[in-house]
Amino acid sequence: MDIDFHFGTVYVLSRWAGFQSANAKVIAASSQFVDDNIDNIDGSAMSSWSTGCDVREDGRIIRYSGHDLWANIGNTEGNEEIWIPYHFLPGLEGETEEEKLICHKNSVLAKKLEAKLSSITTADPNWAFKLGIGLHVFADTWAHQEFAGIFSLANVVHDLVIELFDQDNWKSFEHFTDMMKTLSLNVAAPLGHAAAINWPDRPYAKWSSSSKFPGGRDNCQEFLEAAEACYGILAKVSGDVPEKLQTWQLNALKKAFLEIVNDDPEIRNKTWAAWIRDNKFGFDYQEGDKALEYSKWFILADETMDKGFYESIEEYYQWCKSELEAAGIYRLDG
Repeated sequence: MDIDFHFGTVYVLSRWAGFQSANAKVIAASSQFVDDNIDNIDGSAMSSWSTGCDVREDGRIIRYSGHDLWANIGNTEGNEEIWIPYHFLPGLEGETEEEKLICHKNSVLAKKLEAKLSSITTADPNWAFKLGIGLHVFADTWAHQEFAGIFSLANVVHDLVIELFDQDNWKSFEHFTDMMKTLSLNVAAPLGHAAAINWPDRPYAKWSSSSKFPGGRDNCQEFLEAAEACYGILAKVSGDVPEKLQTWQLNALKKAFLEIVNDDPEIRNKTWAAWIRDNKFGFDYQEGDKALEYSKWFILADETMDKGFYESIEEYYQWCKSELEAAGIYRLDG
C-alpha cells in the first residue's frame, strides 16, 4: 500500500475509532513513516545499500524500515531485514522456507499480529507508535498477499492485465506482458511485487495475471477488507466505539478509493488530506483535522516522538524475528 492508505486511510479510521485528531495523526504518521524511515532521510546517500540498524552515541538503536525498490533489486541480499518484517509479513504457511516467507492476508502470523496490536493499551507511553507501525505491516498483508520479501520465483508475474475504474465503469487499461519480458522480470527471480510494478498498491485498480490471481483481484475490495480489519484493532484499543464499520463509513472509503486516482501516491494522499480538512468523512471536526498534512519530519523533528518511534519499531522487529525463528526461519539479524 502507499501513503494514501498508510496515512490518509489510517487517519480516518483512527478518528472514526474515537481517537482525537492529535493522537490520530501520531498513529497515521507512524504508519507512513515505516516507509519513509530510511538511513538517508535527508537524501545524502543511497540508503538501500545498507540494512538493519545503527546505534546512536547515546546507545539508542535506530532500526531502518524504509525501502527503495530499484536500489534493492541491485542488492543481492535484498535488504531482507527491511522487506520481510515490515512489508511482506511471512504467512508461515507451507512446507519449505520459501513457501513460509510468502505473505498472505489472514495468515497465522497476521492473526498473531492482529492480536498483539489489539492488546495495546493507552497506558503504554508508546501505544500510538506501536499501533501505527503494526497497522502498516498488517494492512500490507492485503496489498502484498502472495508475494515474498525475498528474490524468489514465487514472485514471478506473467501476462499482467490492468483494469481502471473510470466514470462508473471498469475499463481494460493495458497488457504488460511484453514490457515484463523486456525487463526480464519474469525470467529472473523478482523481489516482492516488482514484477507487478506498483499495481498491487493502487486502490482503484483491478488486475490479473496467469501466475497470480488468474481470476482477477479487485484492489478496492481488498483495501476495504483491510480497512475494516484495521478499524477493528483501533476500536478495541480505543474501547469507545463499535468494532465494526457502518455502511456509510464503508461507502465513504469506497468513494475515496475509487475517485482519488493518480499515478503519484503523494498526490493521492494530498487529496485525502484535503477531503479530511473539508470534513468529508463525517467525524467530529477538530482543529487538527482542519490543518492536516503529512511530513516525515513530524516524527523526526520531535525528540520525544523520535525516541518513541524507534523504541517501538525495535520492539516490533524483535517480536517478528522471534516468531520467524520459532518457525525455523533465521533470516533476520540482530
